[in-house]
Amino acid sequence: MLPNALSCFRFAGFLVPLVALGVSLNLASNIELAAQEMQQRPKVAVAKPFGELHLIDEIDTSKIAPVGQSPAETSRVETILGKECRVLPKTEGEASYMTYRIGKLKLLEPGLTYVLEIEFPEDAPRSWIIMNAGNETSSGFHTGSTFGDALYPKYVNNLNESLDIPLSGEYRTWTSFFHLHDRTPRGQFIRGDNKPREDTPEDGFTVTIAQFSKRNIPFSQGAAVSRIRLLAVPDPERLEARYRLPKGLPHRHLFWREEMSDGVVAGNESRRGVTDRLAWWRFKRDQMKFLGFNTFSKDLLEFGAVQHWDTTPHGGNDWAYFNSEQKDLWSQIVTVMGDAGLNVLPYYEYSGSKGAKGLGNQRLAKPLTRDDAYSHIKWIETSNADITDPKTYQDLQKMLDLTIVRHQNKANFVGAWLRSRGQMPMGFADATRERFAKEANGGVAVSRQELIDDPTLLKRYKLWWNGKRREFLMAMRDYLRSQGVADAQMLFTAEPAESGVPFPSWEKLVVADDPERLTPIQNLVADKPIVPTTVDEIRTSHRYLHALLAEPLNWGGWELNHRDPPSDPASYSEVDGVMMTHAFNRLYTVADSETLNAFRSETGLALIRHYTLNEDMMFDKNDAPLLGYFVADVERAGPFCMMAEAYAMANGDPTHLGYLSGNNFSRGFPQYVREFNSAFLSLPALPSTRLTDSSAHPGVVVRAIETDGQGVYLAVISLSKTALSNVQIRLPRAGKVVDATTGETLPRSGDSVGLSMFPFQLRALHLHGSSE
Repeated sequence: MLPNALSCFRFAGFLVPLVALGVSLNLASNIELAAQEMQQRPKVAVAKPFGELHLIDEIDTSKIAPVGQSPAETSRVETILGKECRVLPKTEGEASYMTYRIGKLKLLEPGLTYVLEIEFPEDAPRSWIIMNAGNETSSGFHTGSTFGDALYPKYVNNLNESLDIPLSGEYRTWTSFFHLHDRTPRGQFIRGDNKPREDTPEDGFTVTIAQFSKRNIPFSQGAAVSRIRLLAVPDPERLEARYRLPKGLPHRHLFWREEMSDGVVAGNESRRGVTDRLAWWRFKRDQMKFLGFNTFSKDLLEFGAVQHWDTTPHGGNDWAYFNSEQKDLWSQIVTVMGDAGLNVLPYYEYSGSKGAKGLGNQRLAKPLTRDDAYSHIKWIETSNADITDPKTYQDLQKMLDLTIVRHQNKANFVGAWLRSRGQMPMGFADATRERFAKEANGGVAVSRQELIDDPTLLKRYKLWWNGKRREFLMAMRDYLRSQGVADAQMLFTAEPAESGVPFPSWEKLVVADDPERLTPIQNLVADKPIVPTTVDEIRTSHRYLHALLAEPLNWGGWELNHRDPPSDPASYSEVDGVMMTHAFNRLYTVADSETLNAFRSETGLALIRHYTLNEDMMFDKNDAPLLGYFVADVERAGPFCMMAEAYAMANGDPTHLGYLSGNNFSRGFPQYVREFNSAFLSLPALPSTRLTDSSAHPGVVVRAIETDGQGVYLAVISLSKTALSNVQIRLPRAGKVVDATTGETLPRSGDSVGLSMFPFQLRALHLHGSSE
C-alpha cells in the first residue's frame, strides 16, 4: 500500500488518485518526486484562446534528441529565425519522422483535459504531420505554397492546390485540445483493436512529427519544430466558445463526422484506448463546446453496417446485423448530447439492411450493361439499395424509427444525413424498369439493351431516376416530421470519395494561383505529368460546377457512373427540408458564387468539407507502414485554416457546415476556428444579399440578412491575406449596431462602423431597427 502522503494528490482543482494510475510500489519513489514537482509547476502563457495554463512538461528539441526517428539519425539542428530548431530533411522514396515522449511520471490522469503545443518557424513553405498518441489523433498543417496533402496518394486523387500564402517570419504555435486516454499506442498507431495499447499515463505518451516522402511534398523545406509542451487545463468550461443563437429565427448548424476513429473503443476492455466507451463521446461533446460546434453527428451506418444501436425491435440480426455488446451506446450518446444542449444529426451510409434476411443483401439495384457488379470493389458490392422500390422506403424508415424517432425526447434532432458510398446506385433491374415504364414511359416496357442503344431514352430514364431519388428523400423527411421531429431536414451527400469531387478527366490536374510555380515539378512522375490550372480559370468557366454535376469516368467495363450518380441540385432548389450537399475543401471549390448558389434549396445551403485521408502514406523504402495504421487530416496554418470557409460565406453564405474527418477531429489553430464558428452560429439561417457598396476595402465582403421585425444581420467577411485595421463598413439603415456574437454595442460614426480584422475572419453584426 502506498504511503498516505502519496495516496491522493490535489493539483489545480484535480484530485489525482495515484492508485487509479496503476502505480506499483517500485515506482513509489519516482511518483513522490513527480508529486513534489507538480506542486512547483508554473503557469505559463499559451496562445489564444487558452490564456495561462499549468506547464506539465517541456521539450527543447534542439537540445533533446528524439527517442525514435526514421531514417536513422535523419533529423538535424539548424538555426532558423535566430533560434535553434530541429528539422526533418525530405527523404527520397520514404516518409520520415521523429518521435518524442512527453509527460512521463508527471502524474497525468486519463480523461482530464490537456493541451499539446508545438512551436514551429513560419519562415519558409513547410509541411507537418503531428501524431498525438495521447488521444490517437493524426493531423497536419502546412505553410506557404505547399500542398499539405500528399501529391501522389495511393488510393485517391487528393485534388491538390498550391497558393501563395504569406509567411509571418516568426515562430508560431500549433495546439491540440484533448482528453488523455487510459491506454495509448507506443509510437505505432493501431487500427481497431488488433494490437494492445501498451502505454499508460505514468509512461506519458509519444508525440511524432512526420512528413511524407520527397515527391509528395515538393515545395516543403522540411518539418521543423523548436519546442513541444504539455499543459494542463484545470477548468475546461472556461474555454467553451461563446455565441448567441438568434432568438425566434432559424439556426445554422456546424457538425463533423469521423471515419477512422472509433476503433479506440473497440474490442475488449484491456485493448481499448478508452475503457469507458461513453467517455469517448463525452470527449467529443467537450471538443464541440471548445471549437464552437452546435450539432453532433456520428455514423450509424458505415458502408451499411450498423454502428452502436439495437436492431432487435424490427427483426434483429435477421434484418440488420448489430453488435449486442455496443447496442445501447447510441441511446446513451444522444442523452449526453441532449443534456449538453447540442443538436443531433445522425449520419447514414445506407446500403439497405444487411442482416441474414436483409433487403440490402438482395442487391435489388442492377447495372445496365452487366449482371455481376457496378465496380471492382467487392466489399462495396455485397449490398445495395434500390431507392425506387417501396420496400426500400420501409427499410430506411425502420432505421430512422430506431435511431431518431424513439430518442427524440432526449435531444433536438435536426433530421438525418444520408451519404452514398456506391451502395445507392442507379438501378436497371427488371422491377426498376417496370416502374419507369409505368411512371414515365406511357406503360411501354423497355429492355436494358434498348436503354444501351438509345441515348435519348437513357437520358430520360436518368431524369426519372433522379426524380425518384428526390421523392425518396422527401418521403424520409415527411416520415420524420409525421413522427414528431419538427422541421426535420434531410441532407444527402452524393460524393463517395473522401477527397471530394474530382474533375472528369484522367489528367493529373493541379490547381495553383501561379501555374509557373508548377513547372519544375510537372514531370516528377513520368506517367503522371501534372497539368496546371488556376483558381481563376475554374471560377470563370464554372469548371467546378461542371465537375459536381458530371458522372464519374468509367474504366475496365465497369459502371462507376451508375454506381455513383452525381448530385442534381436543381431538383431541390424549391424543396423545403431536403438539401444536396456541396463538397468543398480547396479554394477553387468555393471561389464561384454560381456553383454555390446552384446547391441552394428553400431551407438553405449545406457545405461539407471533404478531408482526404492520406491513407497509408507514412511508408518506408519497402512501402511498409512506418508508424502503424496512418490517416491524417491536413489544414493550412494560422488564420489561413479558415480561408475556404470565409470564401464560402462571401460567395454563397451556407447555413450548414459539415466536416467529413478522416480520424479523431481536431483543429490545430483553434482561435481562428472558434472566432469563425461563433460568428457563423450567431447569424440566422435566412437568405442573404451580397452588398456591393458597403465596405471601404475591396478585400472585405458584406452580406445582409433581412428579418421580419428583428432588424438586419450583417456577415462581414475578410478575404484579405493580411490583417486590416479600422475598415469602415457602411450600415444599410439607422439604429443601434451590436456584435451579434457577444452582444457588445459597437460605436457608429455616422452611417458606418469601423472593424479591425485578421485574415479570413468572419464578423457577425446585428443592426437593430429604430423601434427595437
